[in-house]
This record gives sequence, structure tokens and C-alpha cells, in this order.
Amino acid sequence: MTLTRQQLIDCEHALKDALAGFLSFSSYSLFFPRTDEDPQEAGARAQPEYRREDRELLLPLVLRGRLLGYFVARGVKLAAPKVGPTYIMALATAVLERMALERRVIIDPLTSLYNRDFFLSELTRSIEQVQDCLHTGTCSAKPLDMPTFSGTFGVIFVDLDRFRRVCERYGYLVGDDMVAEVGRLLDLVCPHHVSAARFGNDKFAILLPDAKPKACFQLAEVIREGIDKLSFVDDVTGDTIRFSASVGYANYPQALDGPQFRKSPAEQARVLLRRARRAVSTAKDLGRNRVFAYADILEKGGKVLEMLPMERMAVSLGGNVRARVGQRFLVSSPRSRQLATAAITEDEHLSGRYPTLYKGEAVLIEVQEEMAFAELLHAGDPAFPVSAGDRLRLVAEHESIFEPRTETDDMSRKEPATGLYAYRDFISRFETARQSESRFGLALVRLLDEPGEHPGTYQDFMDSMARSIREQGMEIFGENAMAGRYGLGGVIFHVPDVDGPGLRAAASALEKLASEHLDITVAIGGAVYPYLNFRRTDMLDNSRKALDHASLLPEPCVAVFDSVSMNLVADRLFTDGDIYGAVEEYKLALLADAGNLLARNSLGICYAQLGKLAEARQEFSAVLEIDPTDAMALYNLGWANHRLGRLDKAREAYELCLKQDSEHVFSMIRLGNLAERDKDLKQALRWYSGAQDLPGGERLVLRSMARVHRALGDHEQCRECLHLALNANHNDDQAMHMLAGLYLETGEDPQIAEVLARQSAALNPARDEYWETLVRALLEQGKDEEARKVRGRAAG
Repeated sequence: MTLTRQQLIDCEHALKDALAGFLSFSSYSLFFPRTDEDPQEAGARAQPEYRREDRELLLPLVLRGRLLGYFVARGVKLAAPKVGPTYIMALATAVLERMALERRVIIDPLTSLYNRDFFLSELTRSIEQVQDCLHTGTCSAKPLDMPTFSGTFGVIFVDLDRFRRVCERYGYLVGDDMVAEVGRLLDLVCPHHVSAARFGNDKFAILLPDAKPKACFQLAEVIREGIDKLSFVDDVTGDTIRFSASVGYANYPQALDGPQFRKSPAEQARVLLRRARRAVSTAKDLGRNRVFAYADILEKGGKVLEMLPMERMAVSLGGNVRARVGQRFLVSSPRSRQLATAAITEDEHLSGRYPTLYKGEAVLIEVQEEMAFAELLHAGDPAFPVSAGDRLRLVAEHESIFEPRTETDDMSRKEPATGLYAYRDFISRFETARQSESRFGLALVRLLDEPGEHPGTYQDFMDSMARSIREQGMEIFGENAMAGRYGLGGVIFHVPDVDGPGLRAAASALEKLASEHLDITVAIGGAVYPYLNFRRTDMLDNSRKALDHASLLPEPCVAVFDSVSMNLVADRLFTDGDIYGAVEEYKLALLADAGNLLARNSLGICYAQLGKLAEARQEFSAVLEIDPTDAMALYNLGWANHRLGRLDKAREAYELCLKQDSEHVFSMIRLGNLAERDKDLKQALRWYSGAQDLPGGERLVLRSMARVHRALGDHEQCRECLHLALNANHNDDQAMHMLAGLYLETGEDPQIAEVLARQSAALNPARDEYWETLVRALLEQGKDEEARKVRGRAAG
């Protein structure tokens, strides 16, 4: 294994650090000779050259007899100028050998892609970078030279279909050929900034930095289509072998839930991979040779695993795909929308597609980590019963296409062990009762404790708990309340004629009784009607949101759906990239409580993300009218004014923010930006240096410091900062572009400038200046025709 020019450029900083261990120099650069000479022949003749007058050492970089390029060290003073360069060249070769060996450790030999261990380390590193970007109030302001992370990235997982069957029929060497060909395809279609790895046997993983779900789907579909077009001819049988792949993807942080963010980055990396693989499993289950997103599993990726007595069923959706007790699903035949054919004669056939064949509606009554249990809520045609393999589609309560039960149905059944209505029967009674009530509430009670020592079975403990909660709850909520089972560890109460404060007081009393007299810890979430503009059919969903809210609280874990509950919903929408949905939720939160400063701050950040800076400034100002010491609002107000060109107001807000929080890294960086704009470069460096000394600050200011050093004419310090920035983020397009420009400005090798400019343009093709730098690099090398084509593409 050797090193390519691209790899040498990628590890330029590491090469410099290694050579500095035995060679003292003040500045350096790489140089690639423009010649068609064979690298092996050039390597055989290459000799170091020391120019005493210029104190410059031209050091050939030779590996395995091949000349890769030259390392030009300046400011060199050699004690033995005649023999010293030869020994230094030998040491440089040893450095290259070590670098090649280190690369060999991270590369899969069959595909030349990265291996599993390196991929996991890169994935962990990406999570650490994104966690830095989720700092409260940063607003992800790329145009003001903050880091180029969007706060999200994607993982694509690829699994070849029926690979084992092909290997068993044609041999495992043929299988190796297939895997190697897929590796070449991935290397071809994946951009340079994407990390592709062979994860094991016929499985591959791809890391897409700074990528939202749409970008993941697009690349995943390109990969799927490319693999689908591959074919091999078996030398022994002459058979043409075609194969396909199922592809799944998941995005960070969208695919993870609250408690998982408390895990270490390495653990989160494995959770994320598991979820991308779960998407692959769903793609295979739906017929293979397709792309599926982890985020879509709950909505349209579930299926019935097994039918159980009493119209219950096991389904393939669990807590790991955000399934929750009470969610409703339409159940349809797997033949829905599939191709249908019929023969008229031996030579004539008709074709079409089956209609959507809905069999009924089911509701989740117990959710475990990997699977759940559901109960048939409404049935369709008794002659077309639900069976294993049927598909599930998530629906809201008001989207149901089946009529609810009527009063003539048997609605009086209660569980003998608990005295509770089964969830299905509770919902049927509730759907009827709510239509005639002008005011009512719902309360969901969920056990948070794991059962300890108990004389009976786990089921006995849960039944005993549910019975005790029902008895205590009926005393507190009143004799007109109705209680039903809400999963194995929960109870649901319908409480007529109650308002929000009344429901909260009753729920708090029930939580206290459970803790003091039953010795169990519960979370209780409730909702009342009427509330704002919500419909009666929204109350069950609002109660579930309140229960999620309650589960996040310290004891007592009680919440009635309110402004804070809506904040949590909006935060999830924001994390998932649905900015417009988040805006509506934050507005509702403020409609419920105009003093919700967190919602107003968050609404301002959403407006800023949408480019509505005047509206954003208005929201941040409104926060400060209520609380002038809110550091988040002060910073955000400064940021909005900064973007609007109101620089004095921006400076004032940043300085006030630092008075409230003397270690606010982002305010320091913004003040450095403003000083730089005013040409006060020394003051800018002071602000950047202050930020650099704070936790997490070093990576954020490297590019800004490089820019200042460049303006001061300190090219070597500029280069050092840019290399450190690229070490922190391999895909920092702005650092690549600045480094390319530095190579051109200092009259060094334009080939390196070309490579860096191409990478920056590939990462961010919308930046015209990146293409202009690439054109300059091409013209410097006499590549006029290629420069003309690049200029035309940039203009297009």
C-alpha cells in the first residue's frame, strides 16, 4: 500500500509535525512536480537539495521507490549540509512508511474502503462535533463564520440482498468479487467528504457529514440504483449474476430520544447504526431493493407478527421506533397496491394493482423495546380477518375510516383482576361520552418503577398496581370518572366536568398517594377540553404529550398539557428539521402563556433559521423586556442585529451577554468578528484568544484566527490554524478554500490549491468564490480549457 497525492495533502499537517521532530524549519509547503515521468524512475533518481543561501531544503518524498512529491522546508540551518540531507530524506521515508502503515490499519483490503473500527471512530467524532453545535442559542449562523456544521448528519447502511444464496451457488470467491465491485461503486458515487466503509461481509456503512434526511435519501437511492445495475458472468456456468441491495438510513440527532443523549458519544454511535440497520430490515421486509428511512418505520413500516386470542396481535413496532401506548394504526393486506395479473387466454394477460385493502383499525395496548401488542379497535369485513403479515399505517384518531362502536355493542366488559375497562372498550365509551360533554379531562398514569420482590408473577404485580391506582383514582376523580387499562403498566381516567387546575390538583393527589401508600413511583399526564383551539379528538394525543412531559420532571412527575408541553413538542419538530411546524407549536405555547420566555427565544431562533431576521429581533427584544438578564436572548439579539447590519446594537448586546456570562464563547467570537470588520486585528485576536482558552472554544475560532493571521501577513501561522481546523473537521469547506487561496497567494504548488479548491466546491457548490479559486488554480497550471469549463459550470 502506498500514498496518493490526495492522501498526502489530506495528512499534510501530520507530515509536517512528524518531520519537525528531527528537522527545524520556520515554514514549509508541499510541491508536486508536473512531469509525465514514471514515479518509480523519478524515485530512483530523486536526491535532496539544500540551498544554503536561501536556507531552503528540497526534500523528496519517496515511498516504496515511488516519488510522491517534495516537502519544501524554509528557514533551515544544517550543521552538516553535505551529508545531512541524505539522512533526513531517509527519515522522511520512514515517516511515510509509518503513515502508509497507519492507513493500512484503517482500510479494508478487499474494497479499499474504510474498515469497521475506523468508521465507528469517525461516527463517534461526528457526534462529538454535533453536540458542540447544539449549544443553546447559536442559531447555526454560517454566514458569520461560525463552524460549518448544520447540527445534523446521516448514516446510510447497505446490505446486499440474498448474498449468501449467491455465494452458496457460485462460490465465495465470486462473492468477494461482488463485494469488491460494490466497494468500487461506493468509491465512485460517494463525494470525497463522505466516509464509506465495509462494515462486514456484504454490509456497508456511509457517513454523510452535514446532511439532512433528503440528502441521505438521494445518495442512498443513487447507491441502490448503481448496485442494481451491476452484473457478473460466472466463468464456470456462464450464468449472468445480478443482485440488488436494501438500503436504510438514519439521521443524528433526529433518530435518538432524550435518555439516549445522556449516553457517551461512542454508545450513541452504536445506537444510531442500529437504527439505520433497522431501516434496512424494514426495507427487506417490504420486498428488498429499496431505500427506507428509520424515521418512516413507525408511520408505514410496521406489520402484524402474530394473531393472539381476544382480537389481540403482536406487531413489529417497539419503543425503539417511538411507538407509544394508545397509537392507532390502519391494518391492511400486504397485497395492497401490489401488481395483480389475470390470464384471458394463453397469449393474453391483463394487469393492474390491487386497491388498498383495509381490514380494520388497531390500537397499541403494550409497548416493549423491540415489539408491541395491539388490540383490534374496529373490524372491517369478518370474512377478511386480520392475519400475520398484514401491514400497519399510523393514523391520528380523527383520521379513522371506521365507525366507532355504538351503545348497542357489548361495552360493559371489565377485567376481573383490575376492575378496569380494556383499552379498546374504554376508548369506545370515551368516544361516545366526549360528544355530549362541554368540559372534561383525561389523565394517563404510568408506572415508572421496575417491580422488586413480589410474591406473584410480573403480571400479578402489574394487575395489583393497576387495581390500586383505579381504586385510589376513583376516590380522587369522583364517582362519575371512568377508568381503563393503558398498557400493562398504566391506567387511563376520563374525568367529566373538570378544568386544568382541578385536574392538576387531583393528579398530584393521586401521585402522592401512590408514592406514600402504595410505595410506587408514577408519572401522570393529563389534558382538558376545552383548551385553546384543540378539538375533542386531540385530547388523547395531548394527554400522551403531557405524559412525556411528566416523565422528564423530577418527582412529583405530574403535568397537565400546557405551554411547556407544547415547548417540548416544538423542540422535537425543530430537531427533526420541521422548522415551520416548530414555529406553529411555539406560537401555540405563547398563546397559552405569553410569559414563556423559552418558547419566545426558540421562536426567534426559528425565525432566524427562516431568514426572518426582523421578526427574530422582535421576539428576542420581547424576552429582554421581561428579563433583561437573559443571556441567551442577549446573544440572539446581538446575532440578529449583526445580520441586519446594526453593528453598534450588536456589539452592545454581545457585551451585555458577557456581563451576564463571562465565558460565553459565542459572544466573544462575534465581538472578534466585529473587531476584524473594523480592521482592529489585534483586538480581534484578543477576543479569539479569549474564546480559544474556554472549553470547546478552540475548534470554533481556528478559521477566524487564520483569517486574521493572513491579514497580518503571517502565512505560516495562518497555515497552522487552517490545518488544525481541518483536523477538527475534515469537511470544513471554508478552511479548505482559505488554504487553497494561501497556496496561490504564496506562489506555491497550484496542484495542491486545485485539489483543495475542488474539495471545497464539492462540499458547498453554491459558493461562487470556491469555483473562482479553482479556476485560478487551473489557469496557474496552464489548464485553460478545463478552467473555461469550470467557469461555465459555476456561472450555471
